[in-house]
Formats: sequence, structure tokens, C-alpha cells
Amino acid sequence: MIILIVFVDQGSESDSKASRQDDVPMQKIPKNKSSKQSELTQSNPKCSYMRLAKEFVGSLGWNDALFDPSYDKCHCLKCYPADYPNVIEAGNAEYVVPRGWARVGLHVDSALIAQHDIWNEWIVTFHGTSLIAAESILAHRQFCLPGDKLIDGTILGIREGHIPNKKHIYTSPTIAYSSLPVYCPTYEHSSAKTNLTYDVQIVLQCRQRPDAFEIQRETVGAGKQRLCRFIPNNRVEYYTEIRASLIAYGLLVKLEECEHDSVSFSRYILFLFCRMYNNKLYK
Repeated sequence: MIILIVFVDQGSESDSKASRQDDVPMQKIPKNKSSKQSELTQSNPKCSYMRLAKEFVGSLGWNDALFDPSYDKCHCLKCYPADYPNVIEAGNAEYVVPRGWARVGLHVDSALIAQHDIWNEWIVTFHGTSLIAAESILAHRQFCLPGDKLIDGTILGIREGHIPNKKHIYTSPTIAYSSLPVYCPTYEHSSAKTNLTYDVQIVLQCRQRPDAFEIQRETVGAGKQRLCRFIPNNRVEYYTEIRASLIAYGLLVKLEECEHDSVSFSRYILFLFCRMYNNKLYK
């Protein structure tokens, strides 16, 4: 759901002025009567990008009971065209659409849905994390705080740059922040479908209780560099100590073909072309 000092946004006049100057107007859509419908499957089942994402997730060996395909949704350019909204409202708050990511749906406890009305009342946020931490969150049915023992026996630590002994869960309304390398490691996946190798990142898409977190500026040392077109730097990071205020309902996957594979493939095509040309030339 990426460095030295945490700056907590106190909502000062200077910050609010900077925020107004830096903000890009958000494209809003009306809130649906039942926002659960917007979370149900809308992707093309034949989408090659979603199939790649599913292949990668399947290779992890996680328990099938953790997943729910009714919440699958692809945001590749074919499934979510460029003229679709960049910013969507959920739970009376806006989040940035995770363009270029495929969401593999996760199982959500029906009792939690009914008790908290999460599809209508809770906002959408993103949590950048590692594979082992993500599996621990899903297997233990709760988010991890620094000091927790993960499913492989390791202890979750506090990221460098965050205040020591401050144990929080960090989220963001934009995946542009949650997927920064400091939060979101890159893994390699060799696809049996394409015979290519991909760099892969994962991020958890969540519903988050709107009264259970604080907002602060970025903590990655970005300075004046804008991290997201739609969310100002001084409001890009959320933090909470309340585990139960977060429910993951999607494992977002991003795959990019490894550069060395692209070069090798191009050289292979060039080799085939030259061989065909030579065969014709000396036939």
C-alpha cells in the first residue's frame, strides 16, 4: 500500500494555499446507490492482461479460499479506456483509479459487509506491501502492524524514514504513492503463457473506515516533486493503528515485460528476418 523525516500535515494556511495551487481538478462521477455493483466483475474474461495477473497469483500457491473472482476487475487500457474517469467517489471520498493494474478479487466476510455497509460507507484506499506481508494479512484476516510476526516467522519492521516506535498501517488514495518501490517491492514472473519474464508489483485495494485514520504529507523525501496528478503531496499518506478499520478486497497486480526479455525478443525477430532474407537471396 515509498526519507528521512515524517512531516505531519497540520493544515496550515501555507499548506492549504499550496494544495489549491497544485491540485488538478478531479473528474467526479455521481455516487452509485449501491457502490457494491461498481466493484463486481466488469472486465473482459478474455483479457490477456488479467489472465497474466491470474497466472502470477496462481503461481504463489496461496489458498484458493482467499479469493473471490466476483471482485476481479482489470484496469488495462482495453478494459478501462482512456476516456473513463481518472477519479471515482466511494464512501463520500475520492480515490484515483489504478490504471494499468489488474485486480484479483479477494474474499470478504459477509458479516463484515453487512455490519459496516463497507461498499457505501467506507472509502477506497491502497496499501503497498510485500508478498509475504500480503499473504499474512489475508491468512490472518487482519492488517499487520510493525512488530507482528508474519506467516514465514519474520517480524514486520518499521520502514526507514518513519518515526521509531510509531506503529501504524499506511495507506493512500492513489496507487501512484502506494506502489513506490520503498513500499512495494518488485518480483519476477516467468510466464508459461507467453514465455516471457515480467517485473511484478502487488498492492492491496482496501475499504477503509473514514473516521479511523489521520492524513499527512508524503514521507519519501519527494520535496516539490509532485507524486500524483490528482492528490497533493501534503495529503497523499494516511495512517492508522486500528487494524479492523481496513478490509482488503482486491489484490492489484502490475506486470511489465522485463527489458532484457524485450531486447532478446527483438534480436530473435531480427535473426529470423536475416535468415529468411539469406535463404531467399541464395535460393
